[in-house]
Amino acid sequence: MIKSVKEYLKQKTENLSFIELMKDSYVDINGYRLTSDIPLPIIINELITEIKEGRAQEELKIKSFIEGIIYTLGVDSDFKYFDVYKKILYSYDKKIEDYILYKGLKFTEDKLLDDAIVYFSALVNINRENINGLYNYGFALEELAKRFFKNKDIKSGEIFINESARCFEDIIDIDPSFSISYYKLGFYYKNKKQFRKCKIIWEKFIETDDNEERINEIKQELIAIKDDIAYEEGYTEILCGKPYSGLEKLLPLQEKYSDWWNLLFMVGLAYRQTEQYIKAKEQFEMVLAMYPNQVDSLNELGLCLTLLDKLDEAIEKFTLAINLKPNDFEILCNRGMTYLQLGDLVKATLDIEKAYEINSEDEVTIACMKQLMQVKKSRN
Repeated sequence: MIKSVKEYLKQKTENLSFIELMKDSYVDINGYRLTSDIPLPIIINELITEIKEGRAQEELKIKSFIEGIIYTLGVDSDFKYFDVYKKILYSYDKKIEDYILYKGLKFTEDKLLDDAIVYFSALVNINRENINGLYNYGFALEELAKRFFKNKDIKSGEIFINESARCFEDIIDIDPSFSISYYKLGFYYKNKKQFRKCKIIWEKFIETDDNEERINEIKQELIAIKDDIAYEEGYTEILCGKPYSGLEKLLPLQEKYSDWWNLLFMVGLAYRQTEQYIKAKEQFEMVLAMYPNQVDSLNELGLCLTLLDKLDEAIEKFTLAINLKPNDFEILCNRGMTYLQLGDLVKATLDIEKAYEINSEDEVTIACMKQLMQVKKSRN
């Protein structure tokens, strides 16, 4: 399993071979003296070509070593001689970055995606501010991510698409006028369901781009995610303790989407925060009518029933939730405190002590434990 883009690239070092110069000998590369203590990399396929063409006994072409150096810097940014190799490249050709970009684009054109990624990686590794390198590296990583997704390897796809997005984000930091990065990032954030971020990025794209066709496309995309943006803004307000402003954004959506359970849940949460417990209860019941095992809704419904003084019904809902999620310390605390209200000290103790065993650092759990101790102390 692939753990990172870096690991994926480093695996490709198997395509390299290293040649050592004879002791006390050197190679002059446009004034840069490369001595025998520095191994010279060569791509294995290139070495085979050299042998077939009868040059193995002669001095291998400098260009073959240059290709090997580029490849090495592309697959291993931590290579021991990275700085030396970088100096060699710029000594060989002051415009080496243009050459690496050209080769990467040629590989892309020839549908040799892995080779393209290696060359674009090399370009980005030697100059992280090369915008064309960053863009094409990001684009190539995105294409490889699509390949993984197509093959149902979702985790690997996520690794590569996230690295692709980082490239586009870096471009914006370097040059905020590079509009196509906003275009790409908008789709990335949309797929991540980060709709507010998507909106901001795409609005910036519209400001900076001059292609009417692309601009119209993104305007249509923004219209399509308008309700998603409102939902994200609404639930963010609720989670930040601003239930009234959250309800203002979410209630109009509920009129349109009566079966959007996440929306119903967040409206219920806002109602509970504003002490409208009957309305909150109705929202959570609607969620559970669609998804009977939705644990968070069972827990929230239990809290509403407790606040409405329907303690036995609350215990029933908390128990259903705990059966589905036995080690949830929050639900255990909720049921334990409800048992405490009912005067069942034994069951309250079992729940609260178990919650404390699971998470002894949670402030609410600590408070429940203190209250349990106080009740026990008052009874002795």
